[in-house]
Amino acid sequence: MTTLLHHWTLEDYHRIVETGVLSESNCELLRGSIIDMPPEGPEHAHRCETAARYLERSFGEGWWSRQGKPITLTDSEPQPDIAIVRELDYSTRHPTPEEVRLIVEYARTTQKKDTGIKREIYAEAGIADYLVVDLKDAKVIHYSNPANGQYTTQQTVSTGVLQLGQIQIDVQRLLR
Repeated sequence: MTTLLHHWTLEDYHRIVETGVLSESNCELLRGSIIDMPPEGPEHAHRCETAARYLERSFGEGWWSRQGKPITLTDSEPQPDIAIVRELDYSTRHPTPEEVRLIVEYARTTQKKDTGIKREIYAEAGIADYLVVDLKDAKVIHYSNPANGQYTTQQTVSTGVLQLGQIQIDVQRLLR
């Protein structure tokens, strides 16, 4: 027996969201598939909140942190744990890649998805910097320099400072 999966477009997904069918679901659109998201535990929630505040202060005026809110890509609408975006009015649409400076995903059980399909879609969209904060192994994986749909640089650190353009990020502030 063959299993057929339906490929949802952004327009399909937005229509579904508008009907309220997914209102009780925690999901996101990744490459045309609607994917369930695991529930957020207390450690994950705390780390995301404190890191979002820290990152917003680090990037300064003109930048906002958005937590668990969608960004619109070509065939995906992921809900990253933290997105640092230009300070604009997003009341009629979600941020697009040109308005996103940094994506951060926290992972305890989602490392495969975060370092796999999510890394790929963020690179394809040209997101400059993508961090996976691995809570299980207390490390941060920094993907940067997207070119031809792939990140060309990968760095794994547990201490020290990450340089994101002119911004310096204390790795320990992301891990604690």
